[in-house]
Amino acid sequence: MQEYERTLTTVANAAVRPVVGRYVRNLREQLRGRGMAGRLALLRSDGGLMTSEKSEEHPVSLLMSGPAGGVTGALWVAKNAGLGNILTLDVGGTSTDVALIENGEPRRTRTTEVGHLSVRASSLDVKTVGAGGGSIAYVPELTKALRVGPQSAGAVPGPVAYGKGGTQPTVTDANVVLGYLPEALLGGTFKLDRAGATAAVQTIADALGIGLYEAARGIIDIANENMFGALRMISVQQGYDPRDFALMGFGGAGPLHVNAVARLMGSYPAVSPVSPGVLCALGDVTTRMRTEAARSLSKRLSQTSAEEVIGLLDEMAAQTRGELVEGGVPEAEVSAVFEIDVRYHGQAFEVPMVIDLETLRSEGLGPLTERFDEEHRRLFTFNMDTEHELVNLRAVALGRAPALAPAPLEQGDGNPAAAKLRDHEIWMDGGIQQGAIYDRSKLRAGDVIPGPAIVIEMDSTTLIETHHAGTVDAVGNILIMPA
Repeated sequence: MQEYERTLTTVANAAVRPVVGRYVRNLREQLRGRGMAGRLALLRSDGGLMTSEKSEEHPVSLLMSGPAGGVTGALWVAKNAGLGNILTLDVGGTSTDVALIENGEPRRTRTTEVGHLSVRASSLDVKTVGAGGGSIAYVPELTKALRVGPQSAGAVPGPVAYGKGGTQPTVTDANVVLGYLPEALLGGTFKLDRAGATAAVQTIADALGIGLYEAARGIIDIANENMFGALRMISVQQGYDPRDFALMGFGGAGPLHVNAVARLMGSYPAVSPVSPGVLCALGDVTTRMRTEAARSLSKRLSQTSAEEVIGLLDEMAAQTRGELVEGGVPEAEVSAVFEIDVRYHGQAFEVPMVIDLETLRSEGLGPLTERFDEEHRRLFTFNMDTEHELVNLRAVALGRAPALAPAPLEQGDGNPAAAKLRDHEIWMDGGIQQGAIYDRSKLRAGDVIPGPAIVIEMDSTTLIETHHAGTVDAVGNILIMPA
């Protein structure tokens, strides 16, 4: 019954409740003092919203809300781009977060890992690896082999290229040396120290006995392989073929790496969304209110019936519906989703299965166990002859998603020349390549950008590799495909 995990969750919630509660109350009071008339909602770890009052009671539900925002933002972009299956690549300064969205639904997990603690709180299934723009490159004296991360230069002092006192070479410095990051960022308001980045990466080249550009590219390749490994964990190791998914890169550094990682994964198109550096914030405003109730059943199929399960789910649905209505969601806008955790009797783990209550009423539990067998075989390549066991029941209440449509982009003629800023040398494929830098704000729908190319904007930079081309879709996303 996982008593340890449940106890740990209760203790964790009690430990952070005073601090989080005080912070949320102060935030709410400050906003109301400045004229906010609406109700404050916070993002949950599972990608839904909860009222600020509810978050004071259950702060453990907020533990992974930051990475969840990126996934919900990517989901909104994907729906508007007509993409059902996507892998997300959220690359920041210290780490990379990855997740899988199948048929427009992100995968969720019932356990949140916080340090070495396992907390029983629903969250989006996000995996993290220590590879980001600030990841430090080094050559250990013992092995003489290049390593990248998980140590990070952080924001302060940051990469050497930032000119804030950093001394150790990072992924960002390697991107600068290779020409992937232009020297002027943030609309020209931030100047990178190319000479400093070059000197830092040269220390790696000297330690390895190779050239400057080869060392810089080695740093990038290792960072990309680390991201690739994390994506394989959520796709291949879960029974999914990454070639059936697009790859969306966001965060400050995601679009710099998305083309290369998509090539490793075979996941196309590689997508650079509009304003990728603030996609997590977009996720906060495009998701919907969500709450859930769960209870243990732990009965074999022969010990229960569809009628008993339906009665319990109806009771839980009424509870969750009431919570959303109490939180200000009109009752007519509340919908419900139901899940049952199923396993073979004697197993120590279960597989969550979404169920339709009307199908359960009309056809009983048979279709549920058949779908479980199919999913179990997909995940583990075998089934068992033992009886099925229904472990947990779950009712999820959802509010209506906000009707927020993306702004359409002016149609172009396919030629991005009007957005071209200048020619630019890029080191790729073993040598210097002649590329170009484009201003994303001047691109139009239908424009096709041949690689190698760099597309700059205020909050991020997109790299299009050789033998690839990026096409701007109707709302401004750049879809990168092999040329």
